[in-house]
Parts: sequence; structure tokens; C-alpha cells
Amino acid sequence: MRLTRKNPNGSYRIPMSTQKTLRLEWQQEELTVFGEVANLLGAYEDLGTPEELRELISMHKGIKK
Repeated sequence: MRLTRKNPNGSYRIPMSTQKTLRLEWQQEELTVFGEVANLLGAYEDLGTPEELRELISMHKGIKK
């Protein structure tokens, strides 16, 4: 499920109207976000950086040839 929309300049936005749950809390002197968007972003970040993923995809494409 995609939560973001790509902007014309290449950056991204998250329309909050598409979010199922969102909770903001003040913790350890920082505003902290909880909910679906934080969970999905965390899961993606656990897979690696965008650069690492691009490298893996590139390697995979090279192997299939």
C-alpha cells in the first residue's frame, strides 16, 4: 500500500486524509509520530537505504541476463 505521493520536483508528500491512524505525542522533548505511516516507513527503512536497494536491484537485473 502506497502512502506517499510524488511531487513534481521529486520530493514526496503524505496526504493525511489517506491515513487510517495517526497519533502525535510529546516524548523526551520531541514531537513523535505513531501510526500506520510510521510503521510502514520503519519497515521500509529496515530493508535498507534507497541507495542500497537500488544497488541490489541493479545486481539482480545483471544476474537475470
